Amino acid sequence: MRFFLMIFSILMVLASQAQSPQVGGQQYIVKEGERLAQIAKEYLGKRCARKKIVKATNLKAATDEGFESIARMGKLQAGQLLWIPSQDSEEAPNTNSQEATIVEIPQTDCEIRIWYNYQVVAISVINEYWIEQGLSLEERAKAAYEIRHQARINARYMMQDKTAVEMLRKRDKLKYGNPDGPTFDYLLEKNLKKGLAKEKAYESIIQSASKTSTVFNKDCVD
Repeated sequence: MRFFLMIFSILMVLASQAQSPQVGGQQYIVKEGERLAQIAKEYLGKRCARKKIVKATNLKAATDEGFESIARMGKLQAGQLLWIPSQDSEEAPNTNSQEATIVEIPQTDCEIRIWYNYQVVAISVINEYWIEQGLSLEERAKAAYEIRHQARINARYMMQDKTAVEMLRKRDKLKYGNPDGPTFDYLLEKNLKKGLAKEKAYESIIQSASKTSTVFNKDCVD
């Protein structure tokens, strides 16, 4: 598991060092009550193109102080300046080039949330593999917890708003006694106090580790 985390960290560094291309397009001033999805629909023809506006605006913000990076797609302010990429700038990647982009590093809070959710929902499938490999229930519970725990830490590291990260850490410190979320021992003790047998407690940890939060996900739905 540490090997995969190391590879991910290396990819993060390489991606941050790569020069991102600028895209053609036009600037747009957000009006009161407007949402990113409707702007994408009007100018790019589809609501799901809002991610392209986010990426283009964040690229502009890196070199132009008139633009502000978009951290959350569901949170636009009236008067906010966006950069809408032109249709002809949205070319398919050149698969014959060694410089072709294969994957993108999450940038906005919503992209990070989606990345985090992928780590979480995969746990239930990976658990089946662990069973095939003969891992004990306790080992599987600890492995599931570790994936979820590391995903939380990595997601917070990628967040641009460090004030928001600190608020999350303070919340977890008050709730769990640990700024990085509940420990494995905390979750085990919590389940045992509910009257669950240890085997059932381990199963509960695996199940809870593979569930996403609708409370946080709703901010990323337009």
